[in-house]
Amino acid sequence: MLDKKSYIPLYHQLADELRKKMTGQRYKTGRALPSESTLCTRYGISRGTVREALRVLLREGLIERQKGLGTFVASTKIVHEAGTVMSFSRVMDASGKKPSAHVLEFRRYPAPDYIRSKLQLRPGAEIVYMQRLRFGDDEPILLEHSYFRLEIGEKLQDLDLIGPIYNMLEEKHHYVFLRTEYAIEAALAGKNEGRLLTIGAGQPVLIMNRLVYLKDGMPVEYAEDVYRADRTRFKFTEPILKEQM
Repeated sequence: MLDKKSYIPLYHQLADELRKKMTGQRYKTGRALPSESTLCTRYGISRGTVREALRVLLREGLIERQKGLGTFVASTKIVHEAGTVMSFSRVMDASGKKPSAHVLEFRRYPAPDYIRSKLQLRPGAEIVYMQRLRFGDDEPILLEHSYFRLEIGEKLQDLDLIGPIYNMLEEKHHYVFLRTEYAIEAALAGKNEGRLLTIGAGQPVLIMNRLVYLKDGMPVEYAEDVYRADRTRFKFTEPILKEQM
């Protein structure tokens, strides 16, 4: 129950109470939460307090509202540790989900100017393009558009493209990958992206633009990764520098 004498605001207490029930599986994924009026009666609080608590949980991505149906426990978001190099398969494993993938397209063609610039290629150079749809527990999570230097892309034909590519390139061809540069932005899914990710056009997505380098500093892959925003969260951890204190 809530402590009305506590210095902690009632809406925070209610949010904590509901959060515990969700993490403890009393309220499981997909289950409807009690109505606002039920929560008001159960905890002896105002509707405004209930709504503020629900707004907290909504911002945290723990619940979702369905128009005309009510408020439901949302699927747990998959957390990516930004700044760490971890394959999609490992992220899924860490989230308790079974990873899988479907290669939608794999072909070789002359590099468009903007890809040629990213990969520092000469005019007329060819690249290998691969489009993969990545799944967690058979649910589409990520649509990858990857552009590889030809010498790297040709070696992918001998690999299992369902799994982590860089691990296999390191093991089989002894490449040493040094770093990845990336930028993340919010966007809305296009018609094709919405269809493949089963969210519909116009729904929010997170786009990660990646540029992968070998140890010698050569860029070998440029990628545009489209993540479902309702299933993905990026976590950033940075040290506090002395001059910032």
